[in-house]
Amino acid sequence: MMLLVDCCVGPSGISQGLFVLGRYALRLGLSTRAGHFHKCPSFCRLRSRPRKLVAAVTQMSGSDVATLRWINSRAVLRELHFNDGDPRSVTELAARVALSRPTVEAALNDLTAEGWVEEISAAAAPHKAGRPARRYRFAALAGVVVGIDVGPHNAAVIVADLRGNHLHAERRSALDLETGDAAWNAIHDLVMHSLDAAGVDGAQIRAITVGVPAIVDADGDIALTTVVPDWLESHLPQRLRNAFPASNVSFDNDAKLATRAEAAWGHAVGAADAIFLLAGHRIAAGLIVDGRVIRGYHGGAGEIGANARIGWNDAVERFHRRAGDRSVDSLLTGAASGEAHAVAAVNAFAEEIAGGLATLILAIDPQIVVVGGGFARAGLPFVRALEAAVSPYCLYVPQFSLSPLGSDAVARGAVARSLDYVRTAEMALTAA
Repeated sequence: MMLLVDCCVGPSGISQGLFVLGRYALRLGLSTRAGHFHKCPSFCRLRSRPRKLVAAVTQMSGSDVATLRWINSRAVLRELHFNDGDPRSVTELAARVALSRPTVEAALNDLTAEGWVEEISAAAAPHKAGRPARRYRFAALAGVVVGIDVGPHNAAVIVADLRGNHLHAERRSALDLETGDAAWNAIHDLVMHSLDAAGVDGAQIRAITVGVPAIVDADGDIALTTVVPDWLESHLPQRLRNAFPASNVSFDNDAKLATRAEAAWGHAVGAADAIFLLAGHRIAAGLIVDGRVIRGYHGGAGEIGANARIGWNDAVERFHRRAGDRSVDSLLTGAASGEAHAVAAVNAFAEEIAGGLATLILAIDPQIVVVGGGFARAGLPFVRALEAAVSPYCLYVPQFSLSPLGSDAVARGAVARSLDYVRTAEMALTAA
């Protein structure tokens, strides 16, 4: 027998009960097919002789009631976490999540006990009698997350609350971190200094993500790197996990994290298919396909520069030679201001890397290519040169854009990954 559940979404939020209805239908040997959802004040219209099912639902066990209560609490938590940050009253929350006031109050009690929600004292409204409405907000300081960007010459850390608001950010440059020990010392010192500056301690860290110039496996460990090979033997991930045993610690490829940041806060927001080009001391790319950052089977998706025939590494070396006695930074900023010699150098660099970038464009047909990394300091002249250089090789030329995230892209992507972990693994929420 087929049971068609035509479920309403009304003031009591009965749509949340579809999960339980489905479980009992399967237990009773009934097939189910969900009908359409619509707003109405009624319960649910259950067609094809539903009496046996309804009788079972009215006799739900304690575990099923607890499950439904937990589902309702996640709906309230999701609303408070992803809203604009303003406190909400019970009435406002009930309207937003389509649940009854008693159900919302029970959920808020649970979430407050869990530490995810806090009640805000509210002053009584003028000229109104009675106690003021209780208001609640997400407890953004129920913990912190840390995002780290480390390479052979630089290290950066961002400490953020559970909404992603930065509590402290710091970058150190001109470092020598070629050895694993030097990298570990720099990471640990920078994290501890940043925690102190943010006014928090290590016990409050829920998740730490580190972006590295390496291929990182699905377990968050460094699998392969030609940039800093000594890091492979230094066991950096395990050393960081030992230092912060109560925190989730994961490493990821720097280009993929920068791509994640671009999808969360940059010019790739809402893009189903996009490429982030990280052009600096080396060139790497992150790919977004169907709205997700692609990792690949081994974690090496987008590492087209590993093919020596693409010539990306050689192009970086030639650009350094073109700088001559000038610093690379000076040449890049000169290009941004329209200096003829600097623009010519940037144009030549764009031509040399265009073949590899065009191959990626042909592979995924992106809506947009976002350019970041050190070469982004050359500004729009570099972006325009890249677009002109790849156009002859592409069937469809995507939009080209300069990343608005600057040198913080990798660290911000690490923060985004840490937040995703807390939301899914600890708060049991899905993405916004």
